[in-house]
Amino acid sequence: MRGTGGKGTRIIDRIRSDALRRTGPVRGLIVAAALAFMAAAVPSVVASPMPSQLPGAPASAAPEGSGVPPQPVDTAPAPVAPTPEATPATTRPASDGLRIGAKGRDVKALQRKLRTRGIKVRVDGRYGRTTRAGVRILQRKLKLKPTGVADAALLRKLGLKIRAVASAPATLSGPTSARYLKAFPVLGDYRYFDDFGAARHQGSHEGNDIVAKMGTPLVACVDGTISRLTRQETGLGGIYIWIEDAQGNDYYYAHMQTIAPELKAGSRVTAGQVVGTMGMTGDARGTIPHLHFEIRPKGGGSINPFNELRAVDLRRR
Repeated sequence: MRGTGGKGTRIIDRIRSDALRRTGPVRGLIVAAALAFMAAAVPSVVASPMPSQLPGAPASAAPEGSGVPPQPVDTAPAPVAPTPEATPATTRPASDGLRIGAKGRDVKALQRKLRTRGIKVRVDGRYGRTTRAGVRILQRKLKLKPTGVADAALLRKLGLKIRAVASAPATLSGPTSARYLKAFPVLGDYRYFDDFGAARHQGSHEGNDIVAKMGTPLVACVDGTISRLTRQETGLGGIYIWIEDAQGNDYYYAHMQTIAPELKAGSRVTAGQVVGTMGMTGDARGTIPHLHFEIRPKGGGSINPFNELRAVDLRRR
């Protein structure tokens, strides 16, 4: 994803709309594959309201006139990607297949099968990026959806039977407390994982995708000013906002469904204030509702926001 965004930086969510139409089918497959396992885990929202993320934060509601009914949110925590703190390996059911983070004899058996089919992977019992890439190659050869996950369909074709998969969490580096964020940008049920740098048809992913139900409230992650926004769906980002904090750091929200009607360029926002709703505009059309979220310190290049998101994720506490 390449293009020019706010403050003269390069962002992932800006291209011509005619190019977007031409790449629609391919784009849909690629982004849908990248988000598929998160979507499956997002439960239906139930009618029990969730407290605001910060004391005194505004009530969560869709903007008036948006056509989106108020979205109740769930106080019960939904499962999130494995955490990095000294968490023991967990066991997944066989139906969940083999994926990034899996390890053990079952993974070794899969890697041996890949090698017998001419796909060069190391037989080390660890399901990393190379193994995932090999699985995708094989899935394409077998006319299966190239998800990179060795699911039941692929395992059957390979004659592999697994009882359970030992799953090791991905390594998380960096601080355990937030340096930039004051609030998690999504309210309610959501799911996310560290997909920064993942391959996209436009290039490497420059943020994290947070999957949630259409219309879920989005809130300001910091105290700051709306530096840019558009309510007209355009480019890869669709409907989006940029928030700038007092230190000159930028925060990018893309693929929104609506933006709060009172907001405009120059509007002041406080952490926890509702700024819009979850959508799938721009190049997210045809996939699933999700927020593409970026942090750009001092208006420069994007950094991986995963540590920051986890640090302000109240469901982990």
